[in-house]
Amino acid sequence: LQIESVSLACQRHLQVWPATGNAVMGTRAGFFLGDGAGVGKGRQLAAIVLDNVARGRERHIWFSTSADLRVDATRDLRDLGCHVPVHDGCSGLDRGNKGLGHGKELQAGVLFSTYMTLVSATSGQKQKGQSRLQQIVSWCGGASYEGCLLFDECHKAKNWTGKEETSSKVAVAVLELQRALPLARVVYCSATGCT
Repeated sequence: LQIESVSLACQRHLQVWPATGNAVMGTRAGFFLGDGAGVGKGRQLAAIVLDNVARGRERHIWFSTSADLRVDATRDLRDLGCHVPVHDGCSGLDRGNKGLGHGKELQAGVLFSTYMTLVSATSGQKQKGQSRLQQIVSWCGGASYEGCLLFDECHKAKNWTGKEETSSKVAVAVLELQRALPLARVVYCSATGCT
């Protein structure tokens, strides 16, 4: 069952919708992984990363609800033989090359972050009108990024109302991130997808 889901996700990511309106480039199709508790969704996300690493895509982003879950993500990657670095959220980017995230040790791997980090900013970023979201997009290299964008426990990005003013900050940030990275291989993952 796990291999089948990984295969379906990777097949889905081959589809790119044509550009519409003012968009310069198309948008890659996403995949929703809604298996129930205990099936091994973390292992499936790790396998999707492994497939992409094998295809030469070196940078991936994994969002979840708690920084503690980075240990589980690292374990799942290692158990599959995927020994890429797993960076500890944006604090790792802050340490690399004066916060730009382009130091040699940060050129590849999985950036593991929480949803709350996505909507935050350091005091220095606030002064410059920047955010963690912009820092992440910069680390990815911008709109041409084709790595994985994994939203584990994606139900935490709920409450999009169709208007930014009345939506949750996390929902707005998740949508902004996807707009900034239209070719990312997005996987939404939740056992409680109806929420």
